[in-house]
Amino acid sequence: MLNRIAIFTLLAFFLMPFAHAEENLQQTVNDLREQLKLLTARMEAMEKKLEEKELAASAAPVQVALAKTPQTAAATPETAQKPFAKPVETGATKGSIKIPGTDTSLAIGGFVKLDTIYNSQSTGDNGRTNQGDQWLVPGSIPVDDSQAEANQINFHARSSRFWLKSFTPTRLGDLNTYLEMDFFAFQSPGDERVSNSYAPRMRHAYGQLGRFLAGQTWTTFMDAQALPELNDFVGGPLGRIFVRQPQVRWTQPFMVGNNPIDWHVALESPESTLTNAQGIRLTPDDDRAPDIVTRFSTTQPWGTLSLAAMARDIRIADKTTDSAFGGAVSLAGKINAYGRDDVRFMLAYGNALGRYSSNNLFNDAALDAEGKIHLLDAYSGYLAYRHWWGQEWRSTVGYGFAYADNPHFVPGTVSKWAQSGLINLLWSPLLQTTFGLEYTYAMREIESGANGDLHRVQFSAMFQF
Repeated sequence: MLNRIAIFTLLAFFLMPFAHAEENLQQTVNDLREQLKLLTARMEAMEKKLEEKELAASAAPVQVALAKTPQTAAATPETAQKPFAKPVETGATKGSIKIPGTDTSLAIGGFVKLDTIYNSQSTGDNGRTNQGDQWLVPGSIPVDDSQAEANQINFHARSSRFWLKSFTPTRLGDLNTYLEMDFFAFQSPGDERVSNSYAPRMRHAYGQLGRFLAGQTWTTFMDAQALPELNDFVGGPLGRIFVRQPQVRWTQPFMVGNNPIDWHVALESPESTLTNAQGIRLTPDDDRAPDIVTRFSTTQPWGTLSLAAMARDIRIADKTTDSAFGGAVSLAGKINAYGRDDVRFMLAYGNALGRYSSNNLFNDAALDAEGKIHLLDAYSGYLAYRHWWGQEWRSTVGYGFAYADNPHFVPGTVSKWAQSGLINLLWSPLLQTTFGLEYTYAMREIESGANGDLHRVQFSAMFQF
């Protein structure tokens, strides 16, 4: 009996560690199960809290917009440290901002400009529009001193300008739009007696998708980079190609050796201007074909250069119907000179140059006694040099001319030639401001041989935004 007890005791002694180990293993498994349950519960709680924060962030702009009173706009310490609204993003181009939720960059700008102008002779239309007194209109330079008012002065802010443009990248190329206005709507002449109110007018309004452009802007026949820096942006010097009109245009870039060239082809709005037997201008609005324009342009380290050609159908359908096909060519550029100086020029010739040059000094054609159209050869051009006296001061000196070989039957009141010279001094103490003083001398002669001249002094103050 004792032997059996001893044997069972020894077995129990040796088996006890194994039984204890099995109990410890089972306890460990149970502990791990409990910890796994706790971790799972914590992860679910964290995911739920994260979803609530994301929902609150997406609703924050609405909450901010509705927060009209201190009670509704009160913020917790958490929201005070983390603002709801995203900051405004910088756009794709300088000075632009991103429209939230889109790829479109939007920019606005323009300037406020005051012009004070002295004319030795008034060229205004009996005070109704004063167009010729506010910029140089060569066709209105008086040739009979007895019919003009001497020593006339004019103040206006109609040159002030506002523009809006956008930029959007697309799979078809950049989508750009541009809209610009000023206050030179002469169909609404305003009133200088009390309010000096003037109606705005459209200058540019076009869109561009990749290489395709449609809308109103500078004619393709004109190189805007060749325009000199002047107080009188519209009028001087004479001999300029200067037209804005509706059009469709395609621009195709290519290379000639290492030289980049842009080829522009456009169909543009037609408008025939004719001189009748009495010397009066007619705009019959009977056009049936667009003006066809092409231009080659290049930008190089030494400057820019462009060569343009144009074909036009001049037409009238009045008592008789007649039309004539003509054209013109133009060469223009901006050449860098010593330091920051530059030379700018423009030359044009054609038998349908007409309204494209010198603010429509000459018409496109003349009508004989039978109502037949006779095209006329015209020449125009200018040369201008800009010199920088320092970082803030510069001057432009320039000369321009325009000449027409009118048919022999036109009346003696029709303009034959005109020319002008100018010099200015411009000062920009800040990048956004320009103050300038400009002197212009201009002459005009008509077919009868009578001529007249004009002295013009203009002070301008421009503030950009």
